[in-house]
Amino acid sequence: MLGTEKQNFDILICGAGPGGAALASICADRGISTALIERQSGFSNEFRGEGIMPSGYEALKSIGFDLDRMKLPMQKNLRGKVYNKTEPLISFEFPFRRQGGLRWVSQPALLEHMIKDSLTKNNFTFFRGCRALDVLRENNRVSGLKVSQKGEEFDVKAKTVIGFDGRNSMLRRKLRFKVLDFKQIIDVVWFKVPYPHEFLDRGTALVNIVNKGFMICPACYNDELQIGWIIAKGSYGDIKKAGEDAWISEIQRQCAQGLADHLERNRNKISNKFVLSVQLDRCTTWNSDGVLLLGDAAHAMNPVGAQGINIALRDAIVAANHLVPLLSGNPTPTSLDKAFEDIEMERLKEVKLIQDFQKKPTTLLKKQNPLILFFIRNLPYITQLKFIQKRIFKLADMMANGVTKVELKV
Repeated sequence: MLGTEKQNFDILICGAGPGGAALASICADRGISTALIERQSGFSNEFRGEGIMPSGYEALKSIGFDLDRMKLPMQKNLRGKVYNKTEPLISFEFPFRRQGGLRWVSQPALLEHMIKDSLTKNNFTFFRGCRALDVLRENNRVSGLKVSQKGEEFDVKAKTVIGFDGRNSMLRRKLRFKVLDFKQIIDVVWFKVPYPHEFLDRGTALVNIVNKGFMICPACYNDELQIGWIIAKGSYGDIKKAGEDAWISEIQRQCAQGLADHLERNRNKISNKFVLSVQLDRCTTWNSDGVLLLGDAAHAMNPVGAQGINIALRDAIVAANHLVPLLSGNPTPTSLDKAFEDIEMERLKEVKLIQDFQKKPTTLLKKQNPLILFFIRNLPYITQLKFIQKRIFKLADMMANGVTKVELKV
């Protein structure tokens, strides 16, 4: 039992999502005394993004977690289909299918695997079901966190504190980071249904354009289809009042007939319903008072292009490259702050470009003005144009592989 005894570590990571778990794994493996805290007692207790692009796959593999060699619930999406309401538009193979396509991976299973591996290392401590309450300070600098676990409060101290604690980051809030908020006009209703094999070939992601929005439906593990229904921000209250039968009927009225029929047959098998309040923002600086924010805590991503996990994993690798050499010795506040600035500068180009792209599709499809409607109706012909194809392949490469080279060097 820890009581109020202060635990001292080289690095304290707040948040055990993929980015936090990855950074903790690297640091512990390199002999750095590492503490990782996670407020949830079970990783399935909250909604977590599950799409992993080739960039995220390569990041995990370089750390020692090869998804294709791990027995985790996973489904590869290698092709896509686009419908405009009930009408089919285009079918295509993902340009990055040879790199494994879009892998839909159970995050609870992946995170448990990563934590179990780290726990084999003597210099790794995991605080499960541990809520960060406030920061601790020494000499006008954050020196750790005051936490609560199973009703007991205690202090955890470290040379450096990393915030991987997501879009609702306590550290972002407590340290009053300034934020650029790219106001989003949508939310997403997520749910799962059995996979519609009679309608979609295995490993096919469906995009269905509907009135004032669209649905994103990747093939999911456990032989399911993950459906993300885009709705106007703040409108879920009215949808919920109408009842589940009403909103399923509304989806059926607008979507491809094969999916509508499948939903009708499987109304009693709809599961994992969750409403995601979509955010897209970025802190104007990622470090303050000895704390570095990474992942969604520093730059919340929206669902476009399944980028959240991949960006966070790449943040973790770059952070490790800079911090492991420092923490192996006796870092000074000045040297740590310089490393924080270097990490941000190295990651900022990619984050900015991805976020600039993520601003566009949701706004364009939500407005659906005459020009956008013309573009949608003529998508089969427009996508045959060489300059359009070149643009599509460039965007696909950016989403699949990232913008900058990220390589684990420590």
